[in-house]
Amino acid sequence: MKNRVVWIFLLLLTGCAGNNGYVIKGLITNNSIPIDSGTVYIFNGDMSHADTTTIEQGRFVFKGRIETPDIYFIMVEGSRAFSQFFLENDRFSLTASLDKNMNDIEITGGENQKLYNLESEREREISKKYNFESLNIEYQNPETSQVRKDEIFEVFSKIKKEIGEYKSELMDKNPTSYFTLKHLLTNVDGMSFEEAEKRLSVFTSDERFVHNKDVDAISLAITQLKLIQPGMQAPDFTTPDRDGNPIAFSDIYKANKITLLDFWASWCAPCRKVHPALKEIYEEYHKKGLEIFAVSFDNSRDKWLEAIEEDGLPWLHVSDIKYWNTASRDLYQVTYVPQYILVDSKGIILKRKLTEPEIEQFLSEQF
Repeated sequence: MKNRVVWIFLLLLTGCAGNNGYVIKGLITNNSIPIDSGTVYIFNGDMSHADTTTIEQGRFVFKGRIETPDIYFIMVEGSRAFSQFFLENDRFSLTASLDKNMNDIEITGGENQKLYNLESEREREISKKYNFESLNIEYQNPETSQVRKDEIFEVFSKIKKEIGEYKSELMDKNPTSYFTLKHLLTNVDGMSFEEAEKRLSVFTSDERFVHNKDVDAISLAITQLKLIQPGMQAPDFTTPDRDGNPIAFSDIYKANKITLLDFWASWCAPCRKVHPALKEIYEEYHKKGLEIFAVSFDNSRDKWLEAIEEDGLPWLHVSDIKYWNTASRDLYQVTYVPQYILVDSKGIILKRKLTEPEIEQFLSEQF
C-alpha cells in the first residue's frame, strides 16, 4: 500500500511539472557579477508572441504557455545583443553575460533545445578543429594574397560540409521533431528538392502537424524555390529608398554588370558584422560594374537610417519598414538575414545564399 501511495504521488508530481506551460529561470551577469536590475524580453520571429520580465539581483523568471514549440529570441534592455533558443512548454534554465554580448549563453531544458545544444556544440568543435576564427581574420586581411584566400576558402567549404552533415544526422534521428521542422524551414533551399519533399512528407502524414504554419510554409517554399534557382529570372519588386522614392530592382540590375541583392536589418548583429568586408568588396568592384541593392527588414525607419550612417554604407538602400512582411521576402524565400543573391545585367540569377567569402571568390572570377 505504501509503495502504491508513493507511485501515485510521483505521477501527480510529474503531471504538475509537465507540459502545462513553460518556466524560464535565468541569471544575467556583467563581468561575473549579477546585475542589479533591468528588463528581459523574449519574442518569436514574427513578434506574434512577446513577453517581458524584470531582473532582480541578476535573476529573472518567465512563465507562460505556447501552442507549439518555436524559435524564440531573448535580449536584455539596453543591449543590442540577443540570443535564440527553442521554447516549448517545459522548464528551462538560462545563464548569460552582458560583457560577452550574450554569446556565452547557456540554456538547458526541453527536447528541442537539447538538440539545438548538440548542434551548437558540434559547430564549435568543428570550427575549433579547423581554427576557423584565425582563418577568418586572415581571410579578412586585405594583405592576404588571392592564392592564400583560395586555400582558406577550401577550408571554409570543409567546415560548412561537416556541419551540414551533422545537422542532417540529427534530423534523420529526430524526423518529426520541431527542431527538424525548423531546420527544414530555414534550410529547405540548401537541400535537393527530392530530399526536401521527402522530409516534408513525414510531417504532412503526421496528424499532429495538420494545419501547421511551418509545414504550409515549407510546401510553398519548395514551389517558389523552383522558380529562383541559378539561371532563372530574378523576380522584380519595387521598394522605397531612403527618400521615399520607389525603386525597382530591375532598374538597378539593368544598369550594372553584376548586382548583389543584400537582405539585412539594423537589428541583425551578423548582418552588421559583415559590413566592413562588404565595404571592401564594394570599393574594389563598384567601378568595375558591381552594385549592391540592400533591402532592409526593419520595422523602425529611424533605426534603419541610423545603422546605415553608423556603418558608413555607400550603396543603394530600400525598405518599406514592414519587418518580415516585405513583399520581397516571399519572392526570394528569405527565412533569415543576412542573405545574398547575385544577378547579372539581364536579371538572371547567378548565385544564391552566399557567404561573404563566397561573394569575394565569385566576384574575383568575374572581374
